Amino acid sequence: MGATLYEGKVYIYGGHGGHNYERKAFDDIFSFDLETMTWQQYEPVQQAQPPPVGRGGNSIFVIDGKLYSYGGWNCDTQFTNLIVFDLEKREWNDPDIFNGVARWNHAAVMVEAIPSWKYFIFGGESTDFGEAQPRTFGACVNTSCFMDLESMRWMEIMPEDEERPTPREYAAMSYDESQRRLVVFGGWHNGWLDDLFTLDVSKIVGPSYAITGIDPPLGQISGGVPITITGVGFKSGSCTIYFTPGSQPAVGSAPKNAPFVSGEVKSDTELTALTPDFGDKGNVAIVQLSFASDDLTTTYVPFQFFLDTKAEKSLCYGPGLLPDCFPGEPCEFIIQARNEQDENRISGRDNF
Repeated sequence: MGATLYEGKVYIYGGHGGHNYERKAFDDIFSFDLETMTWQQYEPVQQAQPPPVGRGGNSIFVIDGKLYSYGGWNCDTQFTNLIVFDLEKREWNDPDIFNGVARWNHAAVMVEAIPSWKYFIFGGESTDFGEAQPRTFGACVNTSCFMDLESMRWMEIMPEDEERPTPREYAAMSYDESQRRLVVFGGWHNGWLDDLFTLDVSKIVGPSYAITGIDPPLGQISGGVPITITGVGFKSGSCTIYFTPGSQPAVGSAPKNAPFVSGEVKSDTELTALTPDFGDKGNVAIVQLSFASDDLTTTYVPFQFFLDTKAEKSLCYGPGLLPDCFPGEPCEFIIQARNEQDENRISGRDNF
């Protein structure tokens, strides 16, 4: 069965059991309050569609008052989808979120990340039953994947080296927050296993801070433009802001050709800085930051550079320039800013 801890209660859903060797697949939901030491059952209300069929070998998590169940199997079929139960409304929902082929008896762990939580899966049994193909036993796997809870999309994890656990099911998995890595222990594959493996997921989880916005989002290529960066989890100490050339974010650490500047933290959601001299590195950059030489943020924002405005190349015209035309009255005139290549500026945000 699937089990998880949420706000002082242990929730369980599904599983196999029954009298003797019945192996019935259950579809009921219970919680156990760790403070009052009492059980509570959640009976679904009647809906237009019947509730999901029972299943075992599934994994579950609860967030924002909703219980999510992934994968599993019963005597009739195997599952690759995610189903959702609203604990307050007592209603089931199938959002049609699938993860490749069916998987069951896998290890799973929820990890808090900024800006969105990640649900990691490892191992289990899996098989792909094609249309009109006979049912067979599944095979143990050693693949990993995760679901981002903001986008509700599954993504496969591709390890950077060849070393990985042998295929297995019934493994235990936890998350080491200090090293930002998954820890997998034991499991079953033609016998019980007692080995331990770790998987670095720091590039997926990211540090405990994130960047969400920058203002203004553009500035002159020579730098020196005051910017305000917003985000979450900002902390006192050394802050470095990197401007990676191009439209792709850096992963883990910034490339050597990325200009950087120091930031001044104003609060846990805001910091300020001056843009760097971007030289001949193009006109588009991806902005990320790090504190105390920690990993770069996995979130990022774009920034656009333009060639510096040259006063001797620029034009101004209009009635406001005529002497004694509108004495004592407000009047307008137009400035057409140009750069050193005699190109008209197409961006604004200049202060006069």
